[in-house]
Amino acid sequence: MKAIAPHFVSDQVTIVKLALRGTGPLLAHLVNIARARRGNDLVWLLIAGVTAAFPSPEVLQMTRRALTLADERTASSVFLETCFDAAVRFADLDKGIEVISAGTVIDVDFCANHVHNTGIQRVVRQTMSRWTTNRDMTLVAWTANGSAMRSMTDLERSRVVEWNTYTEPQVDRAPVDPPTYRIVIPFNSEVILPEVPQAVLCNPLAALAQYSGNRVGLIGYDTIPVVSADTLDSNETERFVRYLTILKHSQRVVGISAAATEEFAGFVSALPAQGLVGPVAVEVSLPVDSPDGAAYAQADIADSPLVVCIGSQEPRKNHLAVLFAAEVLWREGLDFRLRFIGGGSILYTRDFDKRVRQLKRLNRKVEVLRGVNDAVLIASYREARFSLFPSLHEGYGLPVAESIALATPVLTSNYGSTAEIAVDGGCLAVDPRDDDAITDAMRIMLTDDAVLARLRAEIVERSTRNWDDYADELWDQLVEPLRVARNV
Repeated sequence: MKAIAPHFVSDQVTIVKLALRGTGPLLAHLVNIARARRGNDLVWLLIAGVTAAFPSPEVLQMTRRALTLADERTASSVFLETCFDAAVRFADLDKGIEVISAGTVIDVDFCANHVHNTGIQRVVRQTMSRWTTNRDMTLVAWTANGSAMRSMTDLERSRVVEWNTYTEPQVDRAPVDPPTYRIVIPFNSEVILPEVPQAVLCNPLAALAQYSGNRVGLIGYDTIPVVSADTLDSNETERFVRYLTILKHSQRVVGISAAATEEFAGFVSALPAQGLVGPVAVEVSLPVDSPDGAAYAQADIADSPLVVCIGSQEPRKNHLAVLFAAEVLWREGLDFRLRFIGGGSILYTRDFDKRVRQLKRLNRKVEVLRGVNDAVLIASYREARFSLFPSLHEGYGLPVAESIALATPVLTSNYGSTAEIAVDGGCLAVDPRDDDAITDAMRIMLTDDAVLARLRAEIVERSTRNWDDYADELWDQLVEPLRVARNV
């Protein structure tokens, strides 16, 4: 409680005197200050500071109402009773607490705890590796039970900001001491969510956005789990709807493309029906830039041209259509190799892998690489005659941008965010729902050297914008406006 007390009482002498009398008098004093304040920010801070757990919207509302009805004499006991369940496991009551006031807190929990590195994770790692070099900010993860933000270990930080240079340790299955960390509580600060939070974190983050007085900003990747729900498992849709409860109480969302920004702006436009204003939606498109790590292995000289298809294996990526088109062309007698790079849930990879095995039994030159590093990715882009990305729905289409940045032409979709990238050159854009269109475009790119030369020339003429540019623009559009609001 001593960590949160200065945000209730400005007089340090008063805090010391109350603390000398014990935690009971100090708690009673803080509770009564929170009761008297119009608003919920101090109630939120009090719950988080006493229980070492961020409240859900329901816990905060229940606690606030109970305190309003309680008298001064019983208020502290009522408070402890109503928020007891929040700390029922008491897992973190022995941890130190750090309150970050008037600061910038950035939640990178998933990247800190996982080595998965596609799409969102690539954006987060590219951005954070730049922000941490010259900006005042605090990176945080979450406790194992998802109850509160916490400080990060050195390994977790390396996974986020040193992705291409750190070494992941071997898994040690021997018993180890639990990691040491501090509970981190933002107050009157900017809380930035560059990831889509895991489902267990959505409730406490929704309460933080609505009640804590912090200003919340997000990177908006796409609304695919709702708009294209038919292409995903229903659990993804449910998680995303919970994520939207955070977004609707936030102050700012920055879309990664014009298409993604329009999707989020559409959601925001529906919020007045709930009496809400919602966040300001602005666009900062991702760059057309290659992955970090220019060093790459020189590809072996092969007789057959390589076609690469980068991206997680899930229905909306349209990989079964790619396999179909490839088989048509193989039957026509065209000679080429097809390489897929990316992972996916077994729910989706099962059918895909079955079809790949069928093609291999016919001696087709198809392979699937999973869990590879950026060196393999870059080498594949550079070796390829062209890359394929006929996705049905994207927030941006990072593989299209990376391919162009490495001077490899792309066959991609002719609408949405991928069309935004394609319009500046280097791409053949087709309707991804048309198998014949994909097949015809692949045939042209495999057989017509003049078309390939034209696309490569278009790539040379494109204006350049890299990850450094994106990181700077994102900070200016996402973080700085929230900092200005803090000081108003």
